[in-house]
Amino acid sequence: MKLTFRYPVYPTKTQETTLFEWLDHLCELQNSARHDRKVAWEIAGERVSCNDQQQKLKVAREKYADFREVPQDMQVCALERTDKAFDGFYSRCEKGTAKKGYPRHRKQIRSMSWKLRKHTLKSGERVRQNPIRETAWKHDRLKVPKLGEVKIYMHRPLQGDPKSVTLVKKASGWYAHIVCERPDMPKVEATEAIAVDMGTTHYLTTSEGEKEDNPCWYRQAEGLTRKHSKDLSRKKKGSNRSKKQRHKLALHHERTANRRQDFIGKLVYKLYHHKQNNVLVAENLSVSNMVKNKHLSKSISDASWSAFFKWCADIAERDGLHFHKVDPKHTSQICSSCGQKSPKKLLLAIRTFDCSFCGTSLDRDHNAAINILFRAATALRGERWVTTLNEARNKNEATKTMGFETAEQLLFNDLLTSPSL
Repeated sequence: MKLTFRYPVYPTKTQETTLFEWLDHLCELQNSARHDRKVAWEIAGERVSCNDQQQKLKVAREKYADFREVPQDMQVCALERTDKAFDGFYSRCEKGTAKKGYPRHRKQIRSMSWKLRKHTLKSGERVRQNPIRETAWKHDRLKVPKLGEVKIYMHRPLQGDPKSVTLVKKASGWYAHIVCERPDMPKVEATEAIAVDMGTTHYLTTSEGEKEDNPCWYRQAEGLTRKHSKDLSRKKKGSNRSKKQRHKLALHHERTANRRQDFIGKLVYKLYHHKQNNVLVAENLSVSNMVKNKHLSKSISDASWSAFFKWCADIAERDGLHFHKVDPKHTSQICSSCGQKSPKKLLLAIRTFDCSFCGTSLDRDHNAAINILFRAATALRGERWVTTLNEARNKNEATKTMGFETAEQLLFNDLLTSPSL
């Protein structure tokens, strides 16, 4: 299991100038590697491997002084990044995807990576080098190849064995992303489950009926974004004022993204740990298709549901918890009490589900969240995650067949008796 820790880095003016020069060199190197692959494919129909380009890099370092000034580990990682982009392009071509995504010419890059090598101790054990030198002051020191030590603020300790380091330049400054590898966390026993239904008016609604308000980060920042963009359009292109205004606009976008990420991270932690749930169930939504709706595209993109699902999966993997997705078909069109589908399709404007069969009246999102939880229970019973809601256990089945008073008791009975979820 790999974990990435991000820390702010504070290089000096001289070090920052050197880093910018390295970024320009790595950008040219990536574009040259891309051009080399493109020419070889168009003329000879051959694919250039990453190993071939590394051999050419070795010759270039012996011949040119500007290549020797940049750390070789960073150059190798840049070539591997280009190779990864072409591997994805070739795989999409083989699958017949509509958008192949050919690697583009890069105008600039904002990150540089290098892998940490292993060294042998006197005892004969091979250990990876530690990139951090701890000090007694506020800032520790990050060891950068051919640059020396750079100030870094370690606000939390590293966990695991460091494997690689990436320096990233953002509008707010420099950051170090340190990738560490640690043993996988074993899954805990599934005892408490909760389901969530995503929305735009409310960010989500749980199966317990609780709602989380949608902060609408982009819409809150839209007015200031418009002002900064208008100010940038009035500046002369290439002038110092234009550069300052562009930096101000980029900083505003970064703050908006940080607020969104902070909210999602705290919300996922709240659902898992504060509410003491070890199973979280959500719908398997196709967000890329949903944003094609011209009426809801901005709201769905602002909510960033894909980022929420990714956070849920990452937290579950890190802490040994459970996260599953179920089929979203008709979750808001079926009664959670009797399991009957509404004879008339409910439009999005209708926010209350009124069942014409059993008379149940429930909030639409709450009803959908309960159906998602029932669908997870059905999938658990049949050990498959593609089911219809008509198969989901309801109160009638729980009372008649098993002697339980509610379907929730039946679900928790399955969670307790099942070996895995």
